[in-house]
Amino acid sequence: MSSGTGTGKKTYEGRAVTVTFEAGRCLHAAECVHGLPEVFDTGERPWIRPDGAEPERVADVVSRCPSGALRYALVDGGAETPNRPTRITRTPPES
Repeated sequence: MSSGTGTGKKTYEGRAVTVTFEAGRCLHAAECVHGLPEVFDTGERPWIRPDGAEPERVADVVSRCPSGALRYALVDGGAETPNRPTRITRTPPES
C-alpha cells in the first residue's frame, strides 16, 4: 500500500517495515536498486516492495541512501536515525 502527499513523499507499508520515499530529494545514485533489487525495482509498480526482503536488510540498504530520499520505520518501533547530516548536491563540488 502506498500513499502520497503534496510534498512528493510516498509511503510504502510492509508487514515489518515501512519505507518512505521523497522524490524531490532523490539523486538517482541507485544505491537502493543495486543493493536490494528484490525490494527496489523501478520497472515495477509499486517500485518499492518492503516485504521483498528481511526488514533488517531493507533498513540497511535504505540507510545507504546518500540523499536521504529514502527512510524507514520498523513496525516494532525502530526507526532510522541518521548518523550524519544529509547533504543534497545536484552537481559535484568544485575542487
